[in-house]
Amino acid sequence: MTRLLLAALLAYVPAAGSLLRKAAERAQALGKAKEVTLTGTLTVTGEAPRGAQLVLRFPLQCTLAGAEGVALQMVQLACPLLTFRSVPKEKEADNAIRNAALAAGVDLAAPSSISRLSDRAVYVVGAGPRDLSRPQLWLYKDSHAPARLIAKEGTDLRLLQYGNPAALDWFPRVVELWNAGQLAARFEVLEAKGTRTSGEEEEDDSGQ
Repeated sequence: MTRLLLAALLAYVPAAGSLLRKAAERAQALGKAKEVTLTGTLTVTGEAPRGAQLVLRFPLQCTLAGAEGVALQMVQLACPLLTFRSVPKEKEADNAIRNAALAAGVDLAAPSSISRLSDRAVYVVGAGPRDLSRPQLWLYKDSHAPARLIAKEGTDLRLLQYGNPAALDWFPRVVELWNAGQLAARFEVLEAKGTRTSGEEEEDDSGQ
């Protein structure tokens, strides 16, 4: 029975193009802030944790002061997955996340699959379930938010704990970079400033 249910689920896994469009649609449902500052703690393997601010400027710009090495690599991989949301048109948002996947080497023509990240179901674009040898993009099944990006050189970016009060549904509370199965860098959000819902923005604009 379990195998039959799994087979039924797999039969309904959407293609990569459909999943990326869903991610773009999710972007349009969120607020349209032009700049967001995520304040938190940056931990790099072999170094003491330090306070840091990750500044997101929309579209597709990110700054983490003093970042270099694996911390800079983490920001560069995560940036398009964090800031494509405010690309003004749905198709452009679709293209932004598509381009990030292609740059990482993800085969968007490959069948999609279902897996799990921690305790949440995810769609896997570019590889079969449990096949971590190929570049792939993971999207949370319930929200289509970016969850994980495994690049062609094996670099593993993880975007965790959306919905936490520190960052709400906009952003993950934790961003991690793994290399060769080892945690290399981690940024944990403690506070987000600059986020507004679509309704709040409309109200602000009408009062000008």
